[in-house]
Formats: sequence, structure tokens, C-alpha cells
Amino acid sequence: MARSEPVDAVFVHGLFSAGRTWDRFAHLVATDPDFSGRVRTHVFEYPSPRFSFRPDRRIATADDIADRLGTYLRHELGESSSIMLVTHSQGGLIAQRFLARTLWRGEGESLARIKQVVMFACPNDGSEFFLGIRKWWYPNNPQEAQLRPFDTAIVETQRTLFRAVVNATGVSESTCRIPIAAYGGLQDRIVPPRSSAWLFHNSGMVDGDHFSIIQPEDSASSSYRVLRGHVLDVLNQGGAPSVATSETVVEKTDAGRPAVSVTPRLDGLPKLYGRSKLVASIVYDRQSKVHVLGGIGGSGKSRIALEVAARAKKAGHRVWWIEVPRINLSVREVANQLGAPRDEAETAWYAGPRSAADLLWRLLDATGEPWLLVFDNADDPQLLDPTTKQVSDGTGWLRKPASPHGRVLVTSRDRSRATWGDWATVHAVPPLDPDDGASMLTERVPDGGTSQEARDLAVALGGLPLALHAAAQYLNAVIRDHAGSGPPSITGFRSYRAAFELRLKATGGSDSESLGLGIVAEVFILSLDLLAARRQPWAASLLKLLACFQIAPIPYHMLFTSLSLTETPLLTDFEATSDQDYLPALDALADLGLVELQRVAGVTDPDLGRMLTLHPLVHSVMRQDPDVLERRDDYYGLDIEMLLAATAVHDPDQPESWTVWNKVITHSVELTKAYLLGGPPPTDRRLVAAALRLAKSSTRYLIATGILNPGSDLVESLITNCGRFRFDQDDPEILGLRHERGRIALERDQPLAAEEELAKVVAARQRVLGDDDPDTLASMHKHAKAIAEQGRWAEAEPLLRRIVDAEQTVRGPEHSDMMVVKHSLARTVLALKRAAEAERMLRDILEVRLRLWSGRHPETLSVRRTLANSLLAQGELGRAEAELADALRVVADDRHAREALALRYSLCLVRVSLGTVEEKDLAILVDDQAKAYGSQHPVTNRTRRLLARLRRELRPSARSDDASLE
Repeated sequence: MARSEPVDAVFVHGLFSAGRTWDRFAHLVATDPDFSGRVRTHVFEYPSPRFSFRPDRRIATADDIADRLGTYLRHELGESSSIMLVTHSQGGLIAQRFLARTLWRGEGESLARIKQVVMFACPNDGSEFFLGIRKWWYPNNPQEAQLRPFDTAIVETQRTLFRAVVNATGVSESTCRIPIAAYGGLQDRIVPPRSSAWLFHNSGMVDGDHFSIIQPEDSASSSYRVLRGHVLDVLNQGGAPSVATSETVVEKTDAGRPAVSVTPRLDGLPKLYGRSKLVASIVYDRQSKVHVLGGIGGSGKSRIALEVAARAKKAGHRVWWIEVPRINLSVREVANQLGAPRDEAETAWYAGPRSAADLLWRLLDATGEPWLLVFDNADDPQLLDPTTKQVSDGTGWLRKPASPHGRVLVTSRDRSRATWGDWATVHAVPPLDPDDGASMLTERVPDGGTSQEARDLAVALGGLPLALHAAAQYLNAVIRDHAGSGPPSITGFRSYRAAFELRLKATGGSDSESLGLGIVAEVFILSLDLLAARRQPWAASLLKLLACFQIAPIPYHMLFTSLSLTETPLLTDFEATSDQDYLPALDALADLGLVELQRVAGVTDPDLGRMLTLHPLVHSVMRQDPDVLERRDDYYGLDIEMLLAATAVHDPDQPESWTVWNKVITHSVELTKAYLLGGPPPTDRRLVAAALRLAKSSTRYLIATGILNPGSDLVESLITNCGRFRFDQDDPEILGLRHERGRIALERDQPLAAEEELAKVVAARQRVLGDDDPDTLASMHKHAKAIAEQGRWAEAEPLLRRIVDAEQTVRGPEHSDMMVVKHSLARTVLALKRAAEAERMLRDILEVRLRLWSGRHPETLSVRRTLANSLLAQGELGRAEAELADALRVVADDRHAREALALRYSLCLVRVSLGTVEEKDLAILVDDQAKAYGSQHPVTNRTRRLLARLRRELRPSARSDDASLE
């Protein structure tokens, strides 16, 4: 529905400019026949002199001009219900600042009449053009200062706009969705296209340089056509934005995370029986690029996939093996191996699974060499598309390769073609036929009996390779120890079949898929009976204990040595005399094929190098064992206590602890969810509290390493369902999870949501724990940080000072948390333009950090960079240079690390202002950033632009222009 009321277009000029710069645009709008007088043009003018020679006058700041724009719209266009803002250069920053400051005052609803913002040549990441000359010419001009790349006002403004305007869903006190379009000039050197258009989704290029972009010759000029299109969109709009009910989640990132192995284990593969035709149908298929192996557990799907992978590897293909239960870390490692720039990958992963999958597949499809991607154990297909839960859509982790070089193979119990879509070929994996099963048994157990007896046993075991393998392991153990340590009735194929059929008859069974599970379960029980007869009755309990962990490699040495197993009620008859006495039981389980013990190559630390895996079917069957279901507190409780003990000295916030946490995180998340939310509600309050402590520590690790979505899922599910295990929202353990929920909101760049949640947590912790409890102070710090990140620095300062005062006696003046709070306070003081005071604070912080912590610690380097900023704000360029140079010497052997790259860029900027920057230093930095982030990443392009402008300034013919130097 078209608007009946007119649209008021307000034009805002740039630095050192005036309203007359819009004359051509205003004329074209006024004479456009399609507007029919429905568009009224206005020019918002503000003083923007290069210098002020009168001592009684000052040059207005950007905040002053933004507030003046608000006054202009409120009083001179107070009756208008439909406004467009059209800006040039710095005028775009003025408009953005006006929107942000209005939202910070809680007046978002007043912005509802602004229907569109169109920005031409806006320096969204600051302008480095002639930066050194500009600062020398206009050292005291606050408008020029805001165009500098160091300026924090631009960052805080755009953070608010991205959350509360661009991605808002309606209108509220703190949000107002307004379409923002940004256009750059193709020939603009002052504000290159990347700077003018990078932040906003609705962006583009038009003809012209920095000045001609807003001087259209006629109505056919590209700049006028794009403006005309936006005006028509506003004229044709109907209705108004709805009240906001939610916000789009936009996540940012931190440092990288430890990798997992995505290399298939192809050495020493056992012989494959009866699958040659099935393998050939996949290997030689030139039509389908996606194949799914579907069959019941134990049918040998993974072994077939390994055979395909081995042949692909031999043919020169790149092969990646993804364990679907660990899919998030695994696909991230594939992206890393494909050369994903670290920052681009982190941004994609924070934005959610769909964005991460888009990046992964863009990299895969761009690979020029042949490759095979295997998704193993996709028994829950929804894990392959966590966004839509519809794998057949082909928009998640599993997609049809666009590249002619790519192939994908999936193993799953789900054989439904509807699940996988018509673009995937589904292969049913049948049981082995009796002859192939007999061949497998006779070759593995040469002394087990005749070929016919082996055939009969293969039929009894349903032709399931896993069951046949377990039976062969059992018989070899009996025959090897022929002295008779096992039940004397089982000595070969015939007697094994008789014993098995007797057990199956006693427990019942059918010919359905559940029979397959029943068959394998009975095979496992026979194996455990053998171990019991060998005076190892506790082996069964250990296997069930292991099955309660996630289906992922288990760091068994780390866990089993973390506490005394002899003191646990689950293993009361455990006769161990040392911490190593669990090993014979594990060796016995491994001999029967129930577990697989692994040593990680090149790792000497036994805690990290000794791993254990269970076949998914062993995991599933043992986890559902009646003893586990009846004694959930004993099994899950011991696992939780082992994880807590193993990680007790490994602070999840510290990078040096992440290697350990990477080994246990999938288990800690799975255990807490399974124990607290699965099965009957737990009643042991002590164990519930322990599980919640483990959940909190796990979430801290996930936040520290930037894996926000699993962390958010964990805390939200436990907070929402805390009544299930008889806890309240204000119990200390749940308050701890709510604190982490607030931290996640901060990391997702949602300071308003974080402030709201953390304010409630602070109030509850003050009531429950007291004002000066360490946990209360931690929540107060994050609450103050949420306020500061909204640009409310003056409000945040007294809150931070209150925390610093309290921490003096609570945890001491040099505690690590105290140092972080002091750094936050110093940054706030610097933002409040008290640079000298901030410098003194930062030097005190740095003295403690260098005395108690490593100079290479990321927080230490961050403090030094803030210190350099404080010196820069005071015009102390030489001291800022010295500080940055000294910090870089600390990480001289790792100049490609994220912190080092940031320090190097800051140092180059300082030296540009000093006129001492070396061209080669900038050129090397561009190359290093391209390797770390990608050649077209904004960080790389920013440095590349600085290098290009430096080269132009160094030319003998280079000269300045009298025009704007934005």
C-alpha cells in the first residue's frame, strides 16, 4: 500500500563541507515526475571549519552535531511521519551517532518515523587517507579526530546499530529496525568502497570519486538512480514496524580452538568380507556424488566406509573423516585444513551452523583436487543440519558437492530415502550371507571348528560383522588359554552357538532390527561372563562406566587416576593396590574387542596420550544395561566426579588448560545433560550440585574458546528445566549458569540482554551470597561491562570502582580477576577522555602482570595495547611507539599470532603519524595478515589501503588537495 503522506528527505553533508553540496540531488528530486510533489527536500547544515581562530568559539564534536540533528528533526520536522536521511562522508557517521545516542537514552520509539537511511562514501571503519598530514594540519579538530582508525566512538556506535537497528525486528525503547543502505564510489580513494560498504548488508557501488558521487549530472546517473529507488520504496511502503519481540543473534569470536583429528585410520584394516560389490557401486559411480550406507548397528557400515576411504586415498584424493557426534570441532578442522582464514572461520562459526556450513562448502567446492568427505555414525541425521533439522534440504553440513571433484559418504542407521533426499544414493547394508560369515569366522579362528559349524554360527548371529568379530575374539581368548579359564562348555563354533541360542531363548527375541541389537548384546554378555570367570568381575562395571561417557575418544588414564576408584561404591570389590591396577581390566576388555586402546603418536603425557574408544553399538547396548538404568547415580555420579577431579587444576579460562579441556568437553556436556535431563529425575542433591558445577566449568571453556552455541544450549536447557531436579532459579548453582548466560550475551554482542540478565543475577547473588562474595563481584563486573559496551562509560565507572574497592579485601589487590576488572576500569577512564589517568592505572596493572604472569599472556598484551592507546590519546607518539615495539619483542618468535598482528598494525599507525613507517614493514604485514585472515579480509584490506596511500604520499609528485581530506 502506497503512502498518502509526503516523505521528507533530509540531506547531511560531510567534513569541511556545506549544504550547497546537495544542490544537484535536491533539484533532481524536486523535478522527478514519479514523485509528484510527494517528496520534500531539506538540508541539515552544521559548522565544519578546518580551524577555529576565535578563542571564544570551539569546533563542535560529532556528539554535538548528532544531538543537533535530533533537535532539528524533532522541532523543524516535528509533524513529519516519514523521514529519510541521506548522507555524505562524515554525515553518515553523524546520522549513525544520532541513532545510537537516541537508543542509548531509551527513546527508540521516536525513531519509528525514520523509514530509510542512505549513505554515500561513509568511512565506516575510519579514514586513513593522509592520516599523518590531516593530524598535523588539524591537530585540535574533534571532527577530524573521529575519522581516525583508533577512534572508539565509531566502533561503539556501529555495534549498537548492528544489533538494535540493522538486525532489530521492530520498535521498542531500545530497538528500532531501520533499513540502512551504504554506497561507495568506484573511483573514491579517500573512503574506498570496502570502508563505505562493508558493515551493512544493503550496500553497493556507484560511479564517481569521493566528491562527484553526490554530484549527479542528470537523472540517469547511478548515484541518483539508487537514491531514487530507495525513495520509491519508502513511498510504496504501508504500515509501520511491529514491536520487537526478539533479536537476531550476531556472535563474535575469540582465539582459535584445539583441533581434532579428521584423518581416517587406514593402517592395519582387517579383511573385508562380502562387500566387494557394494564398495564398487560407490567407488565407480560417476552419477551420484553423495552416498549413504544405511543399516542396523553392527552391520559393518564404518568398515565399508573405511574401505572406500582407503581406495580414495590410494588414488590421490584428499580424505576427511568426520565423527558426527563430534561434528562441530571436526568440520572446523576440515575448514582449517582447506585454508580458511582464521578470523573468517571464527566469524562464520559464531554466526551459527548455517553460516559455518556455507563457509565449509564454499571452500570444498573451490578445491581443485579430488576429495572425499565421510560423515561416520550419523545415526541422528538432524545433527547434519541443526538449523532446519531437514537433511534433505541440502543446506546444512551435508550437501551435494557443486565441484566435479567432490564426493561424500555417510554411514547411518537411518535408511529412509525421505531423510536423505533424491540427490543422495542410499545403499542398504545387509547382513553378511552365511558363506561370507563362515569365511570370516574360520579365517579369524582357525581352530574353532568346521566350515559348516562356522556357517551355522554365522546364521545364528544374524550375519552381523560386529557380532561375528566379538565371537571370534571370545573363541580366540578361550583357545589361547586352553588350560580352561573360561566356561568349559564353550570351546568352538558349535558350543558357542549352543550357548548363545540358549541365552537368546531365555531373553526372547525376534527377527526385526531389534534382534540385531539383541544378538550383539548377548554376544557382549557372553564376553563379560568370560572375564568374570577369569576373576575380573569388575570389568563389566568398568565397561558400563565408560559407556556413560559420550561416543568419543575417552582420556581414560587422566580420568581413572584422578581419584581413588577403590573408594567408590560402584567398585566395592575392586582389589586394586595402585593407580595402575585398572589397566589389566582394560586390557582384558580390549582383548575381547569390547574397547580399543589407543596411544596418540608424539604425545608423551599419559593423561593426553592414552585414549579409549567404544564401538557405537557397545556404547548403546551397555548404556541401556539394566544395571546402569537401576544405578544411575553410581555410574553417572562416578563419571562426573572423575571429570571434576581431572579438571580441578585446569582453569577453563586459561589457554594453557585448553588442551586438557578439549579432551573432555564432549563428555562433560553429554554427562551433565544425560544425568540431569535424561531418565528419571535425579534426587541426590550432592550429585546434582556436582553436575551443575561441571556444566558451569564446561560453559566457561566453551565461552573462552568461542564455541558459543553448545554453551548456550547447555545453560539454557539446565536453567529452564532446573525444577526437574528440584533446584530453583536463585539457587547458587543455577545463578552460576545464569551468570554464564549473561557472558554469552556479551560475547554475542548483545549488551542490553546481558545487562538485563546480569542485573538480576547480581541482585540475587547479593541476597543469597552477600555483597562481597567473589561470585557476586564477578557478576557485578560483567554487568558493568555490559553497560560500558553500550557506550555508557560514565555510568560504568562508579560500578567498576566499587568492585575494585571490594576486591582489595576479598581476593586481594593482585588476584587475576582483580587485574581484569582494573583493566576494564582503565579502558572506561580512557573512553571518558582522561588519558593521563588511564595511563597511570595501566602502568600499575602492567607492573603486576609482568611480575606474576607471562609477558606473552593475551591479557598482558591487551593491557599494553591499551596503554599505547592512552599515550596516543595524549599525543605521546614516541612513547606509544616504544610501548608497542617492546610488546612486540616479547612475541618476536610468534609474530603471526593474533595479538602480535594487532600490535604490529598499531605500531605501523603510530609510525605513519610520526612519518617514520617503513614501506617494507607494511608490505610484510599485509602478507602476514593475508595468510592469517585471508587476502580480502577487512583487516588485510585496511592495511593494504594504508600501504597504498603511504606509497602515494612518498611519491615526489604527491600533493594535497584543497578539498575534503576525509
